[in-house]
Amino acid sequence: MLLPGRILFAIAIVGFGILCVVYVDFVSQLQPVGELLPASTPGRGVLAILTGIILSVAGLAIVTDVKTYPAAIALTVLFALWIVLLQVPSAFADPSLLRSPWWIRTFETLALSGAALILAGLASNPVRESWVRTGRIAFGVSLPVFGILHFIYPESVAALVALAPIPYPWPLFWAYLTGAGHCAAGVAIATGLLSRWAAIAAGIMYGTWALTLHLPRIVDNPATYGGDRGELTSLFVCVAFCGAAWIVAGSLATQDSGARAVGQGDCPV
Repeated sequence: MLLPGRILFAIAIVGFGILCVVYVDFVSQLQPVGELLPASTPGRGVLAILTGIILSVAGLAIVTDVKTYPAAIALTVLFALWIVLLQVPSAFADPSLLRSPWWIRTFETLALSGAALILAGLASNPVRESWVRTGRIAFGVSLPVFGILHFIYPESVAALVALAPIPYPWPLFWAYLTGAGHCAAGVAIATGLLSRWAAIAAGIMYGTWALTLHLPRIVDNPATYGGDRGELTSLFVCVAFCGAAWIVAGSLATQDSGARAVGQGDCPV
């Protein structure tokens, strides 16, 4: 699962970067720059384009597996800076965001940072197991946050499901089911209990959303959604999470293979 996860994750990162450059703005939903840097701020556009270039170059490095280690390190640091310099201050600048948006975008960023840290740990020579474990925990603890929000705001989630061009029956049922799925997968990944299977299932869940919710909306109405930066960003976030979940699953498979190899080597003949 590591290879498809890495490719999907990297494609989404490149997508974020392209949107930054095309719209001369930051990653909507993940970078709450608007509350801290108004559009009139000198140099804001240049900084947005620079962010887009960094994201694009890092994503291309990871998808081609050329300089994956420094690219993954750069993404980990970049995402961490978004949390410290943007997400945390925005909670004080606009406390109303704490009802939902702040939690979503902060923990989405934390989860993506965790996936990048896993890639950095695996690309290191020797492999940095502490980084891999920390990345898995960062990804795992983020998922229950989304699940809890599904239970707090089920009608909002159901409304989004109902807007899908491919109709989902019983939208409220899916809101609760996916909320429970987030919680179960996150706890499993963070605790190491059936974590690989949980990560695989989470990736399938996110991939299904990308294919049945976000992409069809853009294809069905390209004039609206194809030019909607928020909708495009949501698609890339979903793809990134699918890739991130499979990166987690792949890292666990790699760990299991290594453990078996060590066990075989230590066994007396």
